[in-house]
Amino acid sequence: MKLSGIKVIIWDFDNTLFRIIPELTKDVRNAELAVIISHTGWSVEKAAEQFYNLYHRIYASATQTAAHLAGITFTEASVEMENYYDRKKYLSRDEKLIGMFAGLVTYRNMILTNGVSAKVRETLPVLGISPSIFELIATSEITGTNKPDPAAFEFILSRTGLPAGAHLMVGDREDVDIEPAKSVGMHTCLVWGKGRISEYSLPSVYDVPLILE
Repeated sequence: MKLSGIKVIIWDFDNTLFRIIPELTKDVRNAELAVIISHTGWSVEKAAEQFYNLYHRIYASATQTAAHLAGITFTEASVEMENYYDRKKYLSRDEKLIGMFAGLVTYRNMILTNGVSAKVRETLPVLGISPSIFELIATSEITGTNKPDPAAFEFILSRTGLPAGAHLMVGDREDVDIEPAKSVGMHTCLVWGKGRISEYSLPSVYDVPLILE
């Protein structure tokens, strides 16, 4: 059954609009550990031990875990992390993604991510996507919080002024993207896998137009 009445599509960024390959995953994890080490003076081994004691057990977000251990805010951790890796070197122009967004111009497209706005804007053109496609690129710097906090999704609702049911959240993680979006009344779509609680689960992000009327 297709969705009707959707006016706003909200996209997660990393691992949703593009797939994160193992090399990039390693760079991101090393960046998280580097943030912890820079604020604590711990060894790599201790930072990793403390990180994995909390990640997925206490915090769903790896950056949130790093921020807690470093004793800084999530936003500060997000910004610092970006100094330690560059996702752009792993990405290239994506014709399928370009074609998908060309067919979604009648929707209000937004990005909601825990990254840094400037880095998102720098990365989109590498994929062949103009940042101008998106009415809003909302990061923790802008929302004042981070996913999976429902307040991040409520921020989007406050900006659009539309009922929650007119929004579709598209992401790759149920705990970070889907569950909090559902909690505020948004429709949800998990991509790149099968979910338990998402309304829709699709094999790729390119399939999103198929569920829209």
